[in-house]
Amino acid sequence: MRKYLLILSILTLTAITSYGQNMYDALRFSQLFYEGTARSMGMGNAMTSLGGDLGALSYNPAASGVYRYSEFTLTPEIIVNSSKVNYLGNNTSSDKTRFSIANVGWTGGFETGYRTGLTGINFAITANQTNSFNFLTTASGAEAHSSYLASLAANMPPGITGDELTMTETSPTYPFANSNASWGTILAWNAGLIDTVSGPSSFYGATENLTPSGVIIPGTLEQSYRNSRTGYIQDFIFNASGNINDIVFVGLSVTMQNIWFSEYSTYSEVAANPELFQTGFRHFTSEYSQNTSGFGINIKGGIIVRPIAGLTLGASISTPTWLFLKDTWEESIDGYTAIYGPVNIISPIGLMEYRVRSPFRWSIAAGYTFGRKVAIGIDYERADYSTIKMSDQDNDRSIFIPENDDISRYLRATNNFRFGIEYNIIPEFAIRGGYNYYDSSTTEYCNARHYASAGLGYRNKGGFFMDLAYVQQCNRNNDLYTLYDSYENVSAPVLNESYLNWKIALTVGMRF
Repeated sequence: MRKYLLILSILTLTAITSYGQNMYDALRFSQLFYEGTARSMGMGNAMTSLGGDLGALSYNPAASGVYRYSEFTLTPEIIVNSSKVNYLGNNTSSDKTRFSIANVGWTGGFETGYRTGLTGINFAITANQTNSFNFLTTASGAEAHSSYLASLAANMPPGITGDELTMTETSPTYPFANSNASWGTILAWNAGLIDTVSGPSSFYGATENLTPSGVIIPGTLEQSYRNSRTGYIQDFIFNASGNINDIVFVGLSVTMQNIWFSEYSTYSEVAANPELFQTGFRHFTSEYSQNTSGFGINIKGGIIVRPIAGLTLGASISTPTWLFLKDTWEESIDGYTAIYGPVNIISPIGLMEYRVRSPFRWSIAAGYTFGRKVAIGIDYERADYSTIKMSDQDNDRSIFIPENDDISRYLRATNNFRFGIEYNIIPEFAIRGGYNYYDSSTTEYCNARHYASAGLGYRNKGGFFMDLAYVQQCNRNNDLYTLYDSYENVSAPVLNESYLNWKIALTVGMRF
């Protein structure tokens, strides 16, 4: 089983630690899956050496130097995530669709008046989406051997007492801030879904019966789980570039990233026959929501060279992105037992501000154009995710020592490849194709992604143009995890999840 995805699922569902931030949060906000204009997406974003497209500014600032005109683009898109889950022998499928803006941008070209040397200067202001967190998964099944509440009770911190878990009218937030129990455990205790067997520190769940031979689950529980996520990383690029004799193009960009992520998950258990349970347990539902907002900043430099007619070579390098993030989260639980009746408990709102330093990135590329008919691009990009660092808002890494150790040990350097081709059937119409390979960023399992893309383009003599692209993930990513911890000699059921995404983008633009 994938040990660290198991840890992630537990953190997501129950906010086990005081700081919910972990290695996977750092990776989530450091990975980039480029979008941009429909032209760049249709060509697999293999435009590091070709330039001439505002989508390419996310990975090569010299891309704007190729322009000899001004341009405005707008690219709305539709993103669809599809997931399949097998849980307790039951198969479920889910789809989630989101509308977003993949690109909006402007570039303006200015001649310097020199015949040689720096003949042109370009400026660009562009917003390109570089990651989407669109996701939905659902699971359900019947289980008679283990339960979430039994897991919470069995995995209580050693030596903890009920008094340490109790919310009072004078101090309802006390156990959340001062107990080392998970928030889910605290809520379940205060809702009467966990109780003591005997003495102050022996616990059992409302889904368990006490018998002379031990604690058992007396009947079938209908388990249900739903996890929904949305959000994005958007690059706001402030770019300047220069044209040297139509042979060398150089560029520099300052990129401000806007980050937004929202997650909502629910887990529930319903007794098929409440009369079998000594507590009169009927049902319970745990809900968890988290929102992350923040911004990042990096500086990129790039170059494109045309050593001979048709051939272009490109390279770029980016500083780490310094991310400033804020997480807020909240959890609630409601349930019904014959002993306590209907109960609903809500946690306080958790707040954590922290920093992430994402890795350096660099890329090299080659391209070739055959007159005005065909353009081909091949890109290679490298980023070492094992160098990510987490720290608090004052840049102190000491509270994230375990997380940074996990990052160094379980994340790795990636080798990403992109390929694209464009063929102009006639001057007004073009067809495109592309391929992306995003290497696995982890050592424990493979989370690589393969994308194929296709596109169409139209341009008229008046400067108006329109491009369409379709991007399809070719492989399914697979995750194995449990929705709660195994306990004592009881193994929690494993959820087997696979997912992929596809998108359609349309760019409308004007050259002038």
